[in-house]
Amino acid sequence: MSLYGALFAGVSGLAAQSSAMGAISDNVTNVNTIGYKGSKVNFQTLVTKQVSTTAYSAGGVQSRPRAGVDVQGLLQATTSSTDVGISGSGFFIVSEQATSPVGYAYSRAGSFKVDKDGYLQNVGGSYLQGWPLDNWDGTATASIVNKDGSVYMKSYKNAAGETYYMNDNAVDSVNLQPLNLTNIGGTARATSTLGVAANLPSGALVGATEKTNALIYDSLGNAHNLNYTWSKRASNSWDYEVMPPAGSTYVALDDQTSARQTSFAAGRLDFNSVPKAGTNMTLKLGGQDYTFNFVNTDDSNNNYLQNGGTNASTVGTTGAAGDTVVIGGVTFTLVSGAASNTTEIDITGVTAATDLASRVAQAAESYFDTRLGAGNWVKANGAVIQSSLPLTAVTGTTFGAPATDATINDNATNFPGDRVFNINVTAKSLSQVLDQLGAQVNTAFAFESINGGYGLPPSPPSNLGGRVAGENAIWFRQFSSNSSQGIEVNASGLTDVNGAKSVQQNVTYTVPPLSSNVAWNRTSVTGNNALKFNGDGTIDKIHGYDETSANDPRLRVRIGWSNGALNMDGSTVTSGGSPAISLFLGNYNSSAGGMQQKAGDYQLTSLTQNGNKFGNFAGVTIGEDGIVIARFDNGVTTPIFMIPVATFVNPNGMSSSTGNVFNQTSLSGLPTVREAGSGGSGKIAGGSLESSTVDLGEEFTNMITTQRAYSAAAKIITTSDQMLEELVNIKR
Repeated sequence: MSLYGALFAGVSGLAAQSSAMGAISDNVTNVNTIGYKGSKVNFQTLVTKQVSTTAYSAGGVQSRPRAGVDVQGLLQATTSSTDVGISGSGFFIVSEQATSPVGYAYSRAGSFKVDKDGYLQNVGGSYLQGWPLDNWDGTATASIVNKDGSVYMKSYKNAAGETYYMNDNAVDSVNLQPLNLTNIGGTARATSTLGVAANLPSGALVGATEKTNALIYDSLGNAHNLNYTWSKRASNSWDYEVMPPAGSTYVALDDQTSARQTSFAAGRLDFNSVPKAGTNMTLKLGGQDYTFNFVNTDDSNNNYLQNGGTNASTVGTTGAAGDTVVIGGVTFTLVSGAASNTTEIDITGVTAATDLASRVAQAAESYFDTRLGAGNWVKANGAVIQSSLPLTAVTGTTFGAPATDATINDNATNFPGDRVFNINVTAKSLSQVLDQLGAQVNTAFAFESINGGYGLPPSPPSNLGGRVAGENAIWFRQFSSNSSQGIEVNASGLTDVNGAKSVQQNVTYTVPPLSSNVAWNRTSVTGNNALKFNGDGTIDKIHGYDETSANDPRLRVRIGWSNGALNMDGSTVTSGGSPAISLFLGNYNSSAGGMQQKAGDYQLTSLTQNGNKFGNFAGVTIGEDGIVIARFDNGVTTPIFMIPVATFVNPNGMSSSTGNVFNQTSLSGLPTVREAGSGGSGKIAGGSLESSTVDLGEEFTNMITTQRAYSAAAKIITTSDQMLEELVNIKR
C-alpha cells in the first residue's frame, strides 16, 4: 500500500540522514586530528518494484558511507624533527608493540615522539617500523641504498650478533624493525673511502719522491696518518708505497681487478719502552725464523753475505753490450754511456774503463751496502772495492761479459744458520735500541729476499725494513709472493724492566704475502708502475690496468690494527673486521679529480675521506627519501634508518581502527612496500605534519542540509500518520 510505503520511506530517510549526521559529527570533532581522513555519506535510492500500473509503491533511501583515505591533507611545518608527513600516496607502517609485533597497521599520523624506551611512537600509540641502515659490506644479496656518495644496506644484527639482510618488500617482524634513538649513543666511523687528488711534477727527475699524508679514522674513532710516498720511475711513470700507520700491524695495497692482487705489504711494531734483557721477538720470513734477542752485550761485527757457491760468476776485463753477471742469485746489468734504455744498475763514473771485474764488484758493493749496511761485502781479484754509488734505475745501454778471469766472492762467512741477532739494551735509550734493531731487521729482510730467490721489485726500494723516521717504531716490507709465506710477527713476549708491555702490537699477527702475478722481478725495471700518465698529464693506467681491463677504478687499502679497532680487511664486523679503504686516485684519461702529472711543483689538490672521530648523538633529520640521518656534536651525520611507504591499490577499501590507523582488507588489496618517492609512493616531509582533511565550512553546510532533510523525512512520517489516522476514522 502506497501510504504505508510512504511511512517507511520516511523512516529510511531518517536513518540515512542520521548516518550522514554521524559522519559529519566525526569529521567536525576530528578537525584537528593529525592525519585524519574525513568521511562522507552518499545516498542511493531504495526502489520497490512497481507491480501496478495505477498505484505507486514507495521505496526509500539508503546511506552509503565513503572513506576519503586517499585524499591529501595540508602539510604544516612543526618544530619537532621527529614529526613526519607524507606528500603523495602511501602510509607509514606501524604496530601496537615496538618489538616483535603480532600485526601491522598503516597510518598517516606522523606525530612521532620518543617514548620511555627510546622508540618512536605517535599520539595514537603506534610505533614506527622501517629498515635500519648500515655500511654496505659488499654482500651481493643485500638491498643497498646510495646516499651522498656512500653505499649503505638495509640490515641489522640479530640476537646472535649476525647480520640479517632485510627483504624490503616483506611486512613481518624480521624484515621490519622499530627505530630506537637511545641506542644510537655516540658514534665513530672507520674510513672506508679515500680520495687523493694531487699534481706530481712532470719535471721531476727520475728517482725523485713526493709525500702525501692522509688522515683516516679507525672503527673506534682514533685518527691516524696514512703516509704515501710517490717515486718517479720514468718520464710518465710513478710508483707509490704506504708506511703502516702508528698502532697498525700491517698495511697492504690491492689493485682494482676482481682478484684484488696485492702489490705491496708492510708490517710495523710500535715500541713504548726498551725491552729488558732476556726477552726476544721473532719474524718468520720466507719460512725461516729470525730471532732478535735483547741482551746485555753487543752482537758480532761480522758482515754476512750469501756464499757464492754455484751462483757466483767470474768475469773478465772486457765485455759486450747486453751481457749480465749473476752474484748470489741476483742478476746485475751494467750501464755504459747515455742512451734511452732503462736498466737496473748505474756504474757511471768508474775510473778503470776496461776493468769489468771492478765495475761489477763496485755495482755489487753498492747493492749490498744499500740493503745490508755499509761494509766490506765484495772482492775483485783480491782487492776490496768500496762504492757509494746507489742502485737506481737510470738510462743507458746495458752490457756485461762471460766469466773468465776474476771471481767475486763473499767477504766473510755464510749467513748464520740460526738466524739470531742480538741487540744490546744496557744503558741504551729507546732510540738507540730501535736504530740497531731497525738495521738488523733490514739486514735480515735483505738477505732473505736474496737467499730465498724472491728478487727485488722492478724499482727496488732503498730498504726492506728499518726504523720509522722520527718515531719509536720499526717497519718491514713483504717480499714473498708465496701464498703460505706471510711475515709472521711475534713480539708478545717483550716487556720492560717494570713488567709493562714494550710494544703496542702485543699480539701474534701476519703481514699478508704479495700476489704471485705481481711478484717483484729481479732483473727488469720495465714492469708496470703504479701510475702511468698520458702526454697531457692525465692518468692512462693504474697498476697496469686501464678502464677496459679494470673492474673498479678504485684501489683497496687493507690495514690491521692492534688498538682494539676492527681490522680494515674487507670482512664483516662479526669476524673482527670492517670494509677495507677504497682508494680513489682518479678516472682514466680524465683530469676531473685524482692524480695528474703537470708542470710545476707537487701540489695536493684535495683529500677526502668518510671516517669520523667519536661524537655524541645530538638529534635526527629526516629527508624526503625517508632516510633518517643521525647528527652528532662533532659535525658528523650518519644515515641510520629508512622509513618505508606502503601503498595499496584501493586505499579507500581499508578499514579504520582507533588511533587513526587503517587495516588492509580484501577490498584494499595487499600492501606494496616502497622507498619513499619511488614507484608512485609519496615523499617524506620531515618536520611537518599532515592536517585533517576536514573542511569546517563544508561540514556546517552539510549539517544544515542534513538537518533539513531529516526534518523533511520526519514530516513524511507525521503526514503519513495523519493520513492513516483519517483512514482509521472512516470506520467511526
